[in-house]
Amino acid sequence: MTFLRPARLHRVVAYLEMFTWAFLIFSMVLKYSGVTEAITPIAGGIHGFGFLCFIVVGVMVWINNKWSFGLGVLGLIVSVIPFAALPFALWADKHDKFLPHWRFSDSEQPHGLAEQLLAQVVRFPVRTLSVFVVVIALVFGVLLMLGPPVDVESTIESNI
Repeated sequence: MTFLRPARLHRVVAYLEMFTWAFLIFSMVLKYSGVTEAITPIAGGIHGFGFLCFIVVGVMVWINNKWSFGLGVLGLIVSVIPFAALPFALWADKHDKFLPHWRFSDSEQPHGLAEQLLAQVVRFPVRTLSVFVVVIALVFGVLLMLGPPVDVESTIESNI
């Protein structure tokens, strides 16, 4: 993890979140304008993956930077507001909310479960990335089987 500072990694996944929001909204415009529905499931899946990545990295930087509860929750809430993740990441960087490095390299000892997990991520990035990919893929698969979080068509029809 030494190759990506906390602020840079957070910004990268914020860009991912922003682009996947744009793709999802574009696909919904195509769907509800009657052009095609084919892109929406793909865009929804890609956005779901970007969302999960942003949440995982958001929790990591929350722990690493010892953010307050309010700032940490805000850092996660921005993921459900279209295009809000990137402005938050830029604001947090501008206001020095990120440490310049990852904690727990070799000398600092973690305290508590959350810090122990972060120490594993920092000390063994390849192994951790492999585990993250598998866990995110499993969560992603379960969410795909469950379907979209909201049935937009039913909501629209019930309000007409």
